Amino acid sequence: MKKNILFALVILAAAGALALWGAGRGAGAQAVVSVAGAETQRIPLSRDGTYSIEGAPFPVTLEVRDGAIRFVDSQCPDHICENFGWLSKEHDQAVCAPAGVVVSVEE
Repeated sequence: MKKNILFALVILAAAGALALWGAGRGAGAQAVVSVAGAETQRIPLSRDGTYSIEGAPFPVTLEVRDGAIRFVDSQCPDHICENFGWLSKEHDQAVCAPAGVVVSVEE
């Protein structure tokens, strides 16, 4: 449990650094997806769809609809990330700690 919390904090810190780095790019609202602290995808929130995240220890699926994104499915043991709901505002963030996946919204 203590290791999971520490891992989640490291992932959140890395995602925060990525969010600061990418701020002001002017690409419109997008979701930045990181796996194990490394950015793997940028998903425009203007394009509805379902996205499978590669490279995570557990399969993770994200859904984009009406300018928002959410974890729709994760094969991790606890599925907590599926209960975060929709992310649509800048700096909104959700984490699937067992899979090491962080989703952050940027403008």
